[in-house]
Amino acid sequence: MTIEMTHDEVREALGAEALGALDGGERERVLAHVAGCDACRAELDALREAAALVAHVAPHRPLAPARTADVRSRLLARAAADGVSRASQDDVTIEAAPAPIPAAFPPPRADAEPARAAPSRPDVTPITSARRGRGAMAGWLAAAASLLLLIAAGVYASGLRRQVDALQARATQLEAERTRLADRVQQGEATVASLSGPAVKVIEMAAARPADPTGRMFWDTRTARWTFFAHNLPATRPGREYQLWLVTADRKISAGTFRPGPRGSAVVQAEYELPPGSLQAVAVTEEPAGGQPQPTGAIVLAGAMSTR
Repeated sequence: MTIEMTHDEVREALGAEALGALDGGERERVLAHVAGCDACRAELDALREAAALVAHVAPHRPLAPARTADVRSRLLARAAADGVSRASQDDVTIEAAPAPIPAAFPPPRADAEPARAAPSRPDVTPITSARRGRGAMAGWLAAAASLLLLIAAGVYASGLRRQVDALQARATQLEAERTRLADRVQQGEATVASLSGPAVKVIEMAAARPADPTGRMFWDTRTARWTFFAHNLPATRPGREYQLWLVTADRKISAGTFRPGPRGSAVVQAEYELPPGSLQAVAVTEEPAGGQPQPTGAIVLAGAMSTR
């Protein structure tokens, strides 16, 4: 899978490409974008020219005097040795006649005036000065190129750091989402187990009149987990809530308070240890918000524990 690079990401990587610091995959993506983007192509050409000027940053240094003398002595010794070998092989030494002076360059006359330097002109730059000027200009251009490439490389590194930070933040977010979903799956599995296990007992609950609220309680005696579902419950009055009760022979135990949803449905889950044979009934009453230690309001739903 190829990850596309945005225009800004490519621009940040142009300096590294000019220095040859990109790897194969990233370099291919950058060059693919540059091929179709005039602005990036022009900027990359400028950066490559700047990289070429970096070679001028190192000034010319003449050979050290000691090295120069050593090289010169070696050359003279080799030339002397070569001359001696030739003299030993030849019995006659032939001296070379001096080369004739070409007619185009006649010897100077005795009464000729000495040559005078050409007058200086403000619009003409002497050769030596021009060379010195070009050398200085090359040094300035090389320094500017180095600074430009340094800035480009810094921008590229900063862009990479932002990408890494964004990926780390995204990874953290995904890990939190994964944990949340895992918790929901675990809760769902626990709910399914509490509704369908072999040790689950079901208590049907109904109102006194038909078409009134209905409810059903699932009691998992193995895990002591209670799951209550209700339907068609009317909305509670201000400052009031429904309260769920577990009824035994000698007491009524609160299993929590709740308010139904917009359609009158509600789900209540609780955990409470209770001997399997001690439960006689479950009931729902309307109580003040926060609940009461014992039922005080009218019974809205009730269901007797089955003897089976």
